[in-house]
Amino acid sequence: MDRRVEECPGLTAEDIAFLQQVEAGLPITADVSRADVLLCCLLGPQQALVVSHALPHSISSLYREAATGQILTPEEEPLLFRVLKTGRRGRRSRELFSSGAPVIQDVYPIRNREQRVIAALMVETNMIAHERHRRRHRSFRQAVNWLQAMCCRGELAACAEMSRFGLYDGIYLVDRNRTITYMSGIAANLFRSIGLVTSLQGQLVSELEAEDDQMVEEAFQAQRSQERRHETADGRVWVRKVIPLRMPPSWLQRTRVGQRLARLLGTGERQSVDAVLVLLHNATEAVQKQRELNVKSAIIQEVHHRVKNNLQTIAAILRIQARRCESDEARQHLLDAVNRILSMSVIHEFLSQDEHQPINIRDVCQRVAQQVTQVAGTPDQEVALVVRGPNIRLPASQATPAALVINELMLNAMEHGLGGHAKGRIEIELSDLGDAVRVEIQNSGSALPPDFDPHHSGSLGLQIVHTLVTDDLKGELQIESIPQNGDSTTSSDRDEVLGNGEPEGHFRGTRAVVTFPKRSLKVD
Repeated sequence: MDRRVEECPGLTAEDIAFLQQVEAGLPITADVSRADVLLCCLLGPQQALVVSHALPHSISSLYREAATGQILTPEEEPLLFRVLKTGRRGRRSRELFSSGAPVIQDVYPIRNREQRVIAALMVETNMIAHERHRRRHRSFRQAVNWLQAMCCRGELAACAEMSRFGLYDGIYLVDRNRTITYMSGIAANLFRSIGLVTSLQGQLVSELEAEDDQMVEEAFQAQRSQERRHETADGRVWVRKVIPLRMPPSWLQRTRVGQRLARLLGTGERQSVDAVLVLLHNATEAVQKQRELNVKSAIIQEVHHRVKNNLQTIAAILRIQARRCESDEARQHLLDAVNRILSMSVIHEFLSQDEHQPINIRDVCQRVAQQVTQVAGTPDQEVALVVRGPNIRLPASQATPAALVINELMLNAMEHGLGGHAKGRIEIELSDLGDAVRVEIQNSGSALPPDFDPHHSGSLGLQIVHTLVTDDLKGELQIESIPQNGDSTTSSDRDEVLGNGEPEGHFRGTRAVVTFPKRSLKVD
């Protein structure tokens, strides 16, 4: 419920809690009524607030978007203000301002425990749906009126957790004698598809499936709404929703039939269930499609898991081969290949857990950084590693090249920046720029040569980085030396970095910054 309901004068905390119960029943009321349902209360003598608006799922809404929060005036809604003032329900025909479509508007007063009018329920139905409803069986039209009255009394709060009633769902009505007094064409076709070919209207509900009989009986006895999914041995899946209906107290006094019924029932029986509305949804196709998707997803996750294992096996073989190399240059090339393979295996490890979830690039940075320091570091070297920044989630199509870029920049930081240093520090800082991502990797080691050009350095690693950043990530790459006494780190950070005993004035290092636009998470 919109918080602005508190602006409505004269509403107590109990009134607001009651209106929240009314609001909970709006969706199911809108679906069964095939109408837009709006809950309104007075802001002042000339203003009313649309507290909540339920758009129907069983028919196209009259509105392009929900009217919740809109302010209404007596010129726009004269019937609404008359009902709020007099407490008597009303009906009128009007044209909707947004589309010009003819609309039948029913407005019901909502009373609190003291029978004071505190709000109103507007039910707006397009003329075509209204005429179709008029041609339906009298018992169903009456049931819809009872449902709307129960919504006004806050008796449909239990329906808030139910799934919505859709355009292709069936519906039928059962009276106190357990007789089917109305069945829609869609519901009749559903039962006909399972072999019940006779006319079901006027038959006992026990003539249907056992699940129907059981749920209807529970609704009469327990007097509560419920939803249940039932799957048969042949794979058919139906979802049933049952709503117990009670006739309004005013109906008992207003009609002759109601007065006679009131005398028969007595005052103590008037809160009993008078009918049960059953909503029927065939979920078989949707469930089968979901199962197929689950199977495909499980297969894809298994593929990612096996690819990860294979990549790690290849990396292990290359690592063994590197140990047997007599040439230091060949050994280094093999170790670089090991790191590149392992960085790709990290992505497949994340995808093996859930291929539909975007990948947290911060977690990738931590995993890749740990692998690089383990493979490229020396036993006598002490390297402090820090990853900072928020969790940033990217699709796999971006996470994979990003992991390779981070891997190459980390390798450069270890081999060239910290090479020959007993101690050092590498920081990876992530920044979420809204529609872009920035990854900054800096080390406390050697600065870049004065004539360094990252695009023509001759380094295979930097060539890979440049290609991935520009072609795959559609981003930009900057590599620069950290200025002496630079302000890129705080004084406390700088003291940590210079744990090797160098004076602060001789602080040096290199910074690589990669910036690239985010890609939609739906791409993958």
